[in-house]
Amino acid sequence: MSNIVTVSIACASEAEAQSLTGLLVTAHLAACVQSFEVRSTYRWKGEVDTANEIMLTAKTLMEKLPMLEKLVRQHHSYEVPEILATPVVWASLDYEKWLRESLTV
Repeated sequence: MSNIVTVSIACASEAEAQSLTGLLVTAHLAACVQSFEVRSTYRWKGEVDTANEIMLTAKTLMEKLPMLEKLVRQHHSYEVPEILATPVVWASLDYEKWLRESLTV
């Protein structure tokens, strides 16, 4: 198993998603970030709510997670932002090489 992870980050707006994407890639905390529209239903402070959000999927390495979390928390509008890492069990050698090179400062 590699130490590659994908990280899900839900954003309140397209502007916030684009800002975070640029920050993550520029800081070498994510090699690639994809975004797509989602509709989320969740419980917050005792109430059920629904919102249109932009979901980011960032590709990175386990060792980058503490700094990635710090950056997201500093620039995110949510009190409790979604930051969920999922391990990648396999990646093609070429992709893994590119990802690692992209994260090197």
